[in-house]
Amino acid sequence: MIDLVAWLGVFAGGAVFYQSAKVVSAANAGRPLPYWRKPEVTPRAAIVLRVVGIALVTASATFLVPALGYWAIAVLVMALLPALVAIPLHNRSVSADD
Repeated sequence: MIDLVAWLGVFAGGAVFYQSAKVVSAANAGRPLPYWRKPEVTPRAAIVLRVVGIALVTASATFLVPALGYWAIAVLVMALLPALVAIPLHNRSVSADD
């Protein structure tokens, strides 16, 4: 049962983290998002969503360690990957608009 709850937490945390990327992307429409710096506009909601998403994914992946071993790290990365892919997609759409 705890594995099911942990998997649900991983998916929910990944969705929340992705939502934070969407909020930042919408707030910076027309401007490229930097990879290693803070964007020009960072709404407070995006920061809260990011913290909650990362905390949820990390805590949930920790509960998966007994079942998956080191593969729990891959689960953590895969849960956060969609939000990280959102940055180049946003930047590509900004450069296409120019």
